[in-house]
Amino acid sequence: MKVLCVLNPRSGGGLSIERWPQVAELLRGFGAEYELLSDRQVSIERQVCGRLEQSSPGEFQAIAGIGGDGTQSAAINGMMLYKKDHPGADLPPYGFIPVGTGNDIAKSFGLTSRADFFVDDIRRAVSTLIHGADYRLDVGNLNGRYFADAFTVGVDSHILMERNRQKRRLEKIPIVRMLARGLFLYSWVCWAKIWRHRMLEADIIVDGTRWYSGPIINLIVNNTRIYGGVFDFCPGAYGNDGLLDIITFTGQKDYLSRYLMSLRHNPVHIRKMAAKLSSVSSHTQGRIIDIVFKAPEAAQLDGEEIQASDRFHLEVIPRAIHIKTPAEP
Repeated sequence: MKVLCVLNPRSGGGLSIERWPQVAELLRGFGAEYELLSDRQVSIERQVCGRLEQSSPGEFQAIAGIGGDGTQSAAINGMMLYKKDHPGADLPPYGFIPVGTGNDIAKSFGLTSRADFFVDDIRRAVSTLIHGADYRLDVGNLNGRYFADAFTVGVDSHILMERNRQKRRLEKIPIVRMLARGLFLYSWVCWAKIWRHRMLEADIIVDGTRWYSGPIINLIVNNTRIYGGVFDFCPGAYGNDGLLDIITFTGQKDYLSRYLMSLRHNPVHIRKMAAKLSSVSSHTQGRIIDIVFKAPEAAQLDGEEIQASDRFHLEVIPRAIHIKTPAEP
């Protein structure tokens, strides 16, 4: 078995580089060969698409993304770009080796990066790549940009932008550089932004019908269940149902209460109750989603900043990517 490994050297503040020797050793232990793509100067999309262009039929039996949600999203975009240029192409299955900060996509399938005295989930992720169950993952599409995790517009997008701005600033100061890593900086920015964020007037059209029109503070379009690393807003959602999940938040109190109740380790009845707290429409599913604002708004796609716009058109591509998941997540 030969695996095409895709690694983002910047993922998780360098954690992917630290974990790579362990991943390589595990692959060899499972009897697999591998080829590594990790060029800092070339986008992951171009690396993956370009290598698939050069490969012979059946050369790789799997593709593995080693990093966080941004890495996984970029690798899947490379595969989708290749499929677009080669309709009907039979691509190898994709596996997640989660070593990022949030790891939403991998966590949605029961895979984490936990490694401590009691457990080593990296081995489980590599084992899943080799021996896991076959699964067809839906992929969202926003103007030709594909996403496996989520699209967000509103306060969460502004939190991400401010976190990235502060991170770039702190990384230039050696004595406080460590504060730019992990959840500390994100949490600090989060509390500052929530209470100062203005309401947005939005029209949301789902499958040709206006579903909601009015003020919101935040909007999430989920493809897989886990969001932000620790939240599960849609306990009944699946990544192969041919639908995207739309979640709206209509104010600060609504935002905070539903986030706290939707922590993924909360009992399932608590998470399901969270959506019922809102007095207006808060969750639905659809195949085609149009979101219209009065002015351009900042947005994020799979944890990456994208250009602000007053209109966003999203569609789902059902069962677009063949992935490997644990037989019993």
